[in-house]
Amino acid sequence: MLIDKSNMLESIKRFPGQFEKSVEFADKVRVEGKINKVVVSGMGGSAFPGDILKAYLSDSFSNIPVEVCRGYSITTPIDANSLVFISSFSGNTEETISALYDALEKKAQVVIVTAGGRLEELSREHNLPIAKIIKEFPTFQPRAATGYFIGIFISVLSNSGVIPEQKADLTNLGNFLSKCEFEEEAKQLAKQLVDRIPIVYAHDFYEMPLARIVKIKFNENSKVQAFYNSFPELNHNEMMGFTNIKGKYHFIILDDPQGHERIRKRIQIFCSFMRDKGLPVSVIEMQGNSVLTKIFGSIYFFEYVSYYLALEYGIDPTPVDMVEDFKRTMG
Repeated sequence: MLIDKSNMLESIKRFPGQFEKSVEFADKVRVEGKINKVVVSGMGGSAFPGDILKAYLSDSFSNIPVEVCRGYSITTPIDANSLVFISSFSGNTEETISALYDALEKKAQVVIVTAGGRLEELSREHNLPIAKIIKEFPTFQPRAATGYFIGIFISVLSNSGVIPEQKADLTNLGNFLSKCEFEEEAKQLAKQLVDRIPIVYAHDFYEMPLARIVKIKFNENSKVQAFYNSFPELNHNEMMGFTNIKGKYHFIILDDPQGHERIRKRIQIFCSFMRDKGLPVSVIEMQGNSVLTKIFGSIYFFEYVSYYLALEYGIDPTPVDMVEDFKRTMG
């Protein structure tokens, strides 16, 4: 097994502390005026916290629409009453920088969330509020900063009077995660996933803010193919693809104990069908009693799983060489 020389395991262990620190990073960062729409513009690990924010606000504050834009422009209507988070850990993501100019042209309220780079410079040039993330160590990876991003988003919304004060909830979330002991269970699941293609399924509410993110953890940390979908939709189409099995799959089912009873029945039947076909299935029961604890508890667990799966393959989980090579080729 490869020895981790990149501090990724240390960053995983420190993950619960991100939520309290995020409140410090967002201290006094706010916008003025009435906000009736929130947009998160970003790519990769700087974008999927936006999907978590959307799920969180839809569950707790249903009157605040949230859109996530991944690309060179803001693809949803915005105006002076819209708050756009320009989200890029590096601060140099070309699509996100382009989207910043689009948001400014459309007169939206803008808050930049970054660890530096060109976006930090642009915040000064355009006198824009910025919540700056301080890296824990030089090799810290953007995809490991989900807690910082979501905490900053929530804190800025609180500071701006869009939602009530949430500082205690963020602190409690960090405390909840710090008590979760996932590492040994994660190691065992990682061993079961060797030479298997993970397929991650969740309840429909958790498809984008969780199943998709877990799939990405396998892509970026373990450097393997992985796929995701959600119940009940997959029972109407994707399930049929396993009539003729063409690969070595391992299903990972993220089950919400408080979820819709019919979806939970669908999960039971689906698992039975797949096991009858000789395909392994792991049902992971989501922990916690809120949207955020369930999402982040699951993410935290799969940070460990994907990390240890990389080590099982003898792969350094930290670098994303193909992504960096692609960026250089793009120029």
